Amino acid sequence: QSTCPSRRATLKEHLPMALHSSMGSCSCFQFLRKSQPPALMSSAVELPCPAEVETLDVKMDDALLAEERTDSLATMSVETVSLDSSSSLSRSDGRSDIEPVEGQAQFLRDEVSFGDRELGPKSGQGRLGYSMPAELLESRPVQLWPIPADATLADNGFELLSITEALRGMGVTEENFDPTSQDHRCKVGSALIGAAQARFGKRAIHLADTSRVSGSAVYGEATVRDTRAGSKLRAAQHIFHMDKFLPGIAKLYGHTTESDGARRIADAYWHLWEPDFNSFGVTKDAALSYIAGAAPGMLNLWVSLTPGEVINEPLAVADMRNILLDDSDIDLVSTHKVVFPGLEDTITVLRQRAIDGAKLMFRPRMRFGEVIMFSTTHTPHSAVWLPNAPTPGRCSAEMRMLMATDLDREA
Repeated sequence: QSTCPSRRATLKEHLPMALHSSMGSCSCFQFLRKSQPPALMSSAVELPCPAEVETLDVKMDDALLAEERTDSLATMSVETVSLDSSSSLSRSDGRSDIEPVEGQAQFLRDEVSFGDRELGPKSGQGRLGYSMPAELLESRPVQLWPIPADATLADNGFELLSITEALRGMGVTEENFDPTSQDHRCKVGSALIGAAQARFGKRAIHLADTSRVSGSAVYGEATVRDTRAGSKLRAAQHIFHMDKFLPGIAKLYGHTTESDGARRIADAYWHLWEPDFNSFGVTKDAALSYIAGAAPGMLNLWVSLTPGEVINEPLAVADMRNILLDDSDIDLVSTHKVVFPGLEDTITVLRQRAIDGAKLMFRPRMRFGEVIMFSTTHTPHSAVWLPNAPTPGRCSAEMRMLMATDLDREA
């Protein structure tokens, strides 16, 4: 048993229950609103290594491949991760003797004031996107635990999927994937959108991000990161952060509520989002409702596109069973403007104190096509270094999307 700061609580013990996952249901993040002072939290259980976990295969109709936009999806299926007797993976409420892996992560220095540094791309940086200035960061050792096979968006803030077979059906494999090919990036995006829609039974609308203004990406095109030598694509983001932390965004722009934060996101992006949302009959007010409602709202799907396995710089996520950040935790984070030509974005970065008592998780030996899906508004995440592993570089892609109308209602 261990304790952690009084803000932290075990979701199942101290907060309203979320809707649990099944095909066509939604994962709701409304349970993150703290309704009472939590008692001391019981320590998180140890989790074994998911070396042999079955992946989720998302199968797509060939007709989808010919569509430039994901206006209609063929019938798809998602299998639940299951364990057989030979698997080394236990459930998240089980125990094992597997030890965590040592990692190195970066956090915002405590002396950096909230929102006092404007970020953005620098001339001559040689890559798309932007990176956090090194002088703002401090490096700390962390322990990394394997993501359990039965992790869910509702309970943990993340879960595992796979688009390997969907990509194979489109002619994209780890042997031929070309990160510089827009066609390949669009096929990855199409598979990710299809996986999210099959998982929740809701329309997934691709949310244009900074790649639309730094890289000229189109609707449905996944944002690729490639840390290998010589690449001019985006590098990994080595700082624990949340892409769209609503309380932090609200404070940065002089407001107080999460609805204010959601409105600021929509206002900043609407000139990019409006044509896409209009094509699906979703208004700006409806988009605000989906973002603030977080049921499940804005999601990020992160997929490995590395041939073989990810050796270093894996994505780590914080298990939300024992880390909860809301408007009472502003002192643990800092939200900053990220300014590109034609877009004023934000990022919320964590101070090291924010993860006190948290369990950080990753997917060991993550293979091509495997996906970590997590909340854009609630789940802290970062690329991390594995000091004892080689550094050959890795390739990945991500896509932010908003889960909107129920597909059965559209039909």
